[in-house]
This record gives sequence, structure tokens and C-alpha cells, in this order.
Amino acid sequence: MKYCLAFLFTLLFNLYFSNTYAQNKKINPNDITIARDVWGTPHIFAKTDAEVAYGLAWANAEDAFEPLQELLIIGKQMMGKKDGKEGAPFDFFVHSIGTEKTYQEKVAGISEGYMTYLDGYCQGVNAYAKANPDKILLKKAFPIEPADILKAYLVGFSALSGAVDKVTNIMEGKYDKEPDSKPAGSNAYAFAPHKTANGNTFLCINPHFQIKGAFSFYEAHLHSEEGLNITGSLFQGGTCIFMGNNEHLGWGKTFNHIDQVDVFELEMHPKKKLFYKYDDEYIKLEKRPVWLKVRLGKIVIPVRQVTYWSKFGPTYKSPDKKYYSVRCPAFFNLKAGEQYYRMNKATNYKEFQMALDMNAHSMFNLVYGDKDGNILYLCNGMQPKRNPAYDFRGVLKGDTKEKLWTEYYNHRELPRVENPACGYVFNTNNTPTNASCVVADNCSKEVLKYADMRYGDNNRSHRFKELVADDKTYTFEEFKAIKFDTKMTKNSAFWKSLSGLFAINPEDYPPFEEAIELLQNWDGDASGENTTAPLFLLTIQYVFEKMGYTDVPFTTGIPDTITAELYVEGIEYASKDLIQQHGSLKVPLKNILFHRRNGKLYPARGFPDALSPIYTNREEDGKQVAEYADTYIHFVEFDKKGPVKIQTLLPFEATKTCEDYEDELKMFNERKLKTMSLDKKEVLKNAVKTYHPVPSSSE
Repeated sequence: MKYCLAFLFTLLFNLYFSNTYAQNKKINPNDITIARDVWGTPHIFAKTDAEVAYGLAWANAEDAFEPLQELLIIGKQMMGKKDGKEGAPFDFFVHSIGTEKTYQEKVAGISEGYMTYLDGYCQGVNAYAKANPDKILLKKAFPIEPADILKAYLVGFSALSGAVDKVTNIMEGKYDKEPDSKPAGSNAYAFAPHKTANGNTFLCINPHFQIKGAFSFYEAHLHSEEGLNITGSLFQGGTCIFMGNNEHLGWGKTFNHIDQVDVFELEMHPKKKLFYKYDDEYIKLEKRPVWLKVRLGKIVIPVRQVTYWSKFGPTYKSPDKKYYSVRCPAFFNLKAGEQYYRMNKATNYKEFQMALDMNAHSMFNLVYGDKDGNILYLCNGMQPKRNPAYDFRGVLKGDTKEKLWTEYYNHRELPRVENPACGYVFNTNNTPTNASCVVADNCSKEVLKYADMRYGDNNRSHRFKELVADDKTYTFEEFKAIKFDTKMTKNSAFWKSLSGLFAINPEDYPPFEEAIELLQNWDGDASGENTTAPLFLLTIQYVFEKMGYTDVPFTTGIPDTITAELYVEGIEYASKDLIQQHGSLKVPLKNILFHRRNGKLYPARGFPDALSPIYTNREEDGKQVAEYADTYIHFVEFDKKGPVKIQTLLPFEATKTCEDYEDELKMFNERKLKTMSLDKKEVLKNAVKTYHPVPSSSE
């Protein structure tokens, strides 16, 4: 009997996976090779791009199937089915921003080549799910199809743009509240040949993002016989390399602070329900009801919600019965994934610029370098052409078409520095006007007004300028050392704003006299051996938490309203914690900061907003454990023929499979890097495991 049931289950499962969408030519997984190096990084080799996409999907699923599924389930509007009432708000958001409508209107503009590529990716994910049904988070989410990925990119960029925070604030009656700023930063810098000791081009790619979750990083090498040969990083479930290098060029990305989301308060008719003023008339809001499917225990119940749509876009009713429309470029864009694909395949600066011409990425600074010696900084994004008669930086009245934008600036009109005479460009999430030795002044004041929403330089940009002299050339080792710097500079707005702390007279607080003197004499060094950095870190953490600060003061400085008493409270807290936990005020930083992976602790170093940063949470046992840090490191050196050296590190991969390979987190603590190659023969020669993406006998 059990064999009959097993046969029936297999038959039904196969039927379910075979009749939902019409895929392109069925890919033979035996035509695809996955080679794992000693660090477990997958190198995918196949004849066609679509076959490589299949292999990428399979490899990523092997390593991190759960986070890979998360974004796809969000895009399919099925989080309520998966997570119940905690997941339902995701489905509400996906519906409210018109994801399905945008897909239907824009899918015809997606190229046939990219759709074929996505189809290959979908076949890979579906094949893995079919072979591993016990690992599926939500069976009704499968099979996936290209539409799901296109929608997931739309939703993902909408979330990264800050739209979720705006919508949440409206729904909670906090529409004037600024969204919380997460320490999602990055470093990227490039040196031109005349800035380097050997005349080559150097590029550093260093995102600081989530250590775990859907927006954590994955690393892969993609190699086809159709011109795809690139290595780098991507988010879990990404279909192309997000940042990295191919045989000709490379690029890194950093989070920028462009104004991507506008909020409009509608002027409603005093008597006619749902009618809002628009120029000389009143127009009725379009009602868009939705039945959210919400899991409640073992059953799924329908919950009716209503969203609205105005001329400005998705519209929400606040608790005080006001109506607000939210407009964001990412809501109306389906081509983000395809632009990555075009960037992956670019063979020179001109082709890369053509990929940027798609203007399909709503955000992110970009730092570029290539074998021909070109370097570029670009404050990239889909920046709307807003009416200069109005200030869009707050909540506007949504009462006229004069405030409705429909077009965007192209990337050549945005802040950029191209091949500067001094030979370097950089960004550390600082102002786009400081990206080199020259000011990025190519754009208009109107563009800059919305491209630089957190104006100023942070610790990292100040420190970078201290380490890079205009009249010096650098070896590759010196170039890499910049990224690993852990020092806090005294030239930053943050450090200068601590004058109240440095002005405290230690003798006025006898119990903490020693601690105050230690703090006031700290030189800003946050290396692992430094014994004053922990006292400083815990004191500042206390002040930040007490005042509700995010990472903004590292750019703007701490307000001068902070009293000496609050600083002393922080010093008292830090002193007691160190003595209780370690028996001394002087404790090496590596003894209090940790990375945790798969239950194992690793010592750490660094400081918030250092070039080698770490942002921690205090756990119940008193340990400071990293939440955001150097999630990916990538250095590449180009000569005139192409990359001569590629060195990377993905230190925080927390998958079970990572335990089977060399430990990159240990390497990170030793400031070591792994060497990558784009050469197929070399990769296959050194691979520790080579296989086809087919189920093993154990699956």
C-alpha cells in the first residue's frame, strides 16, 4: 500500500510541476557543469546563458534554498499563506503598488533573450524543488516562472527604495515620520593606471549589508559560450551577478540617498466619498480590493482589504481618515534584472554605458573600472524630473498634474566623475559631490537637490581621503589595505560633535575618572588588540540607543544638545559592563566583538562606519554579535588584456554546505583573501567537486 501511495504522490507532483506554464526548450542538466572550489564557490559552465542560469539556480538552492524562496514568495503575493498574519502585510504591499498590473503592461518590453535566460533559471529552481520537496517552504509557490522573478525584482527594488516604510507610516498614522535608517552601507573605489605603481587598473567592491536573510550575499562564477564570463556577488535568488567583474570590466555598488519616494496628501471632496481634487475637477479614487490569503493554524482564510489608486499611484487611508498617494519609480519598472544581465555581458566601456542607458535601477551608486583604464563614479538611480516650482522633500498636496512626474533623468545627467586627472574615484555612502579629487558638478542644482538627501561626508569618506594622497601611486597591496582600515578619523563630523564628551572634567566624576581619561585619550584605533575601543563603543552605543539614533550621526554628527550627564551615564554603563564581563576597563576589542555563524563564535574588530565596519547587537550573554559587516569583499586588478588578479571573500555565508569547505570567516579575521579565476581550465583543474545539477542518490 505504501508503494502505491508513494507512486501516486510522485505522479501528482510531476503533473503539478509540468502544466503550470509553458517553458522554452527543456534544458538537459547533464549539459551543465558545476565546479566547487576549495571555498565552496560554484563555478557554472555550460554552452548557453540559459543553461548557466539553470546551474546558478540549482547551486544557490543547494546552498540557501530557504532565503532564495523568500523573495519569490513575496513576489507571488503568498507570504500570508506562509507566515500567517505576519506575512499578510507583504501581500498587501505587493498588491497595493500594482505589481500585477505593471507586469501585464510592461512584460512585452522584456527582450526575448532575457526571457529565455529567466526560463532557464526557473527550470533550475523547479528541478531542485521537485528533487527536494521536503525543503519547500510553500508548495503552492511552485513551480516558479519568469513572471515571478520579474515581479520579485520590482518588489525588491521598491522595498530597498524605502517605499515600505512610507506605506507603513501612512497606515500607522505616522506619515511625517522619517523611515528608520539601517546601516546598509558599502565601500567602492577604483584607481586608474596612472594612480597605480604598475600601471594597471585597480577596483575594490565591498558591500556592507545583512549577514543573513534574503538580502544577504551569495557568490558565483557564470561562464557560457555565448559571451557570459563573470564572477561576483548577488542576493540570494538573484539571477545575475549584481557586482563583480568579467574579462573586460567590473563594478561595485553602494547605497545612495536619492529621493526615490514621494508622498502626496489628497484633498478630498467635502461631501462626495472617495473623490479627490485634481486641478479644476474632482476625480474618484479607483478601488482595488484584494482577498489576502492568510494562514491561521492549519487552514487558510480569506481576508478582504481595499487599496486605492489615484493619478499619483497607490493610495492609502490613514487612521485619521486622510488619503495619501505614494509614488516611486520602482513601482513602474520591470527591467531591473535585465539591466544586470546586460551589465554582466558588456565587453567595454561603451557597451556598459549602453546597459546603463536602460535606466532600470532605481538606486545605488556605481564605481567602475576596466582593462582600458577607464574609471567612473556615478550616483545612479531613476531620478524623476520633478517640477522645480515645488519642493518634493516632504509631504505634498496631491492636487494638480503639475506635481505628477512621468519621466526620469538619464544617467549622464546625474552626479558623476569620469576619468579624473588624479586617477581615483570612490564612494562610501557619502555625498555624491565628493567622489574624487574633483567635485561632481556635472549635474544641475535641481538634480542634486534630490540626489543628495543625506548631505555630507561620513567617517569612511574622510578616512579614505586621509589614506589616498593625490601625488602618490599605490601598489595592489596598498590599495587593498585601505579597505581593511579600522580607524575613526578626528576630521569627521561625528568625531568633532563629541566635543561635549571630551570637555568633561574627569575629576568631577571620581568613580569614572579613569574611564573618562581613557576615552578622551583614545586615538580612534578599532583594531582587534586595542583596549580602549570597547569602552568607547559601549558608551556611544548607550547614547545612540537612549536617543533613538540610527547611523545618521556618523554623517551629520551628534546634536550638541547631548548633555555631559548622558555621556557619563553611558560611561557608567560601559564601565560596569566591561568589569562585570571581563574584570577590567581595558579589554581587547576582539574579546567583546564577535561574528556568529552556525552556532560558532569568531572574534571581530572594527567600528560602526569604519572602512572595515561592524554593527552589532548585544545578546543576552553580553556578547556584541555582528548584524551588519563586510558581507562581501572583491578586489580586481586589470592590465590591458583583462583581469590579472581577482581576490574575494564571502566571510559570512551561513549555509550548511559552507562547513564542508575552507572557512572564509577565519580567513577574514586573518585579513586573507581567496584567489578567483575566470579561466575554465584552471577552475576545473583545481575544483574539489565537479558535478551536474541532477538529484543525487541521497536526495
